[in-house]
Amino acid sequence: MLYQLKINVSLKCGFKIKNRGDCVRLSDMILKETGVDLSYNTLRRFYGIVQGTKPSNRTLNTLSIYVGYKSYVDFCAAYPQKKNWDIHQKIYNQIVVDPKYALELMNDKFLSPENYLELLITLIGGLTVTKNIEVLKLVFNSPLLDPKRYNYSEILYLGNCVGPMFKQMKTPIQNFVSTKYFAPTIFNSFIDLSSLNGSYGAYCNKIAKKTTDKEQKLFTACIMALKKFLNNKRVTLVTTPLNIKQIHPILYGRYKGIEILKRNFNDKENHTKTFINEISKKKNKIDYLFEFLFACIVSGEVQLLKFVQESTAHYKISKPYYQEYHYSLFELRDAVVKLESGNDISNELFKLKNETLFRNSHRDFVDLFISILDYHNSGKKKTKLEVYLAKAKRLNYPVFDKTYCENYFSN
Repeated sequence: MLYQLKINVSLKCGFKIKNRGDCVRLSDMILKETGVDLSYNTLRRFYGIVQGTKPSNRTLNTLSIYVGYKSYVDFCAAYPQKKNWDIHQKIYNQIVVDPKYALELMNDKFLSPENYLELLITLIGGLTVTKNIEVLKLVFNSPLLDPKRYNYSEILYLGNCVGPMFKQMKTPIQNFVSTKYFAPTIFNSFIDLSSLNGSYGAYCNKIAKKTTDKEQKLFTACIMALKKFLNNKRVTLVTTPLNIKQIHPILYGRYKGIEILKRNFNDKENHTKTFINEISKKKNKIDYLFEFLFACIVSGEVQLLKFVQESTAHYKISKPYYQEYHYSLFELRDAVVKLESGNDISNELFKLKNETLFRNSHRDFVDLFISILDYHNSGKKKTKLEVYLAKAKRLNYPVFDKTYCENYFSN
């Protein structure tokens, strides 16, 4: 019922609550309407803008009064759970029988992705299994997939649920180039690193030629630069007319990480220092690090990883879901640095092998690097090298040869 209360509050005030400014504005409106001073910090916690505890009865009652009810209990009584169950059941029954109608029902019945996201993922899954490309195109042109409806965590969740389905079913994603919302919701969030020489890379090429969006052009250029590195081809400079304020923090980290992949780039240390200094002034500084770290790990720049670790040790997670999803790369970095310092990392390897938060799109790569660490931590046992070679063969990128593993800590 919290979801429904949030929807009703948004409908009442006339705008979505996405940031501190929205909360301040809403707090003033609630005070004028109810006479109760509900602080903007309380509202930020309620809407998940900052991490917080379970909302108090005072908060729930005040918001319920604001939207026209006597209390939260009264509000819940007006929205029996069975009503939602009936709608969900009707949609589930139509997903296979008439997926177009299921999509229409979702468009008609739900205002918030919190209410339809799981249904949408189920619908896409059913269409993927039945290979119903034409209706999938309708889905990716539907307002339900408009990225403006979602926060970053929701897009990441959507992409990392749908992306593996497409991968497992070998869905021809090139068919979705012309759709309105496939690129911003799935392509950008589920980066299929194991298929840069396959369907994902082909789609990336098509988007690069088609898009006029500057951020999308930068994203595709970075992906193709990574592809060159993995295929032992020369990585060239990636440029963009955008400045740091105009680029999503995670994309900016990816953009700066490309410089680390250039084999003929002799000023990596100064480049890294400049990057760290630049993001140190940012409020959400940790977001900039994820893809930059990944570039350092892939290129075997162990000393840079150590420098980044020392320089950013005080950076903390502030947005639980999506940052935790990325944060596991920090654990991989820490294991690399600890092993390079001559320490045993058996405990770290056990944790990494059982880690559930690694993004699905990074999983194959992470498994490969775990096998590299396992090989060196074991004293370079031949059996461990064979495990690495099997994983490298599965990924099928020329850069990951026997020498890459053996010399990882000698670069």
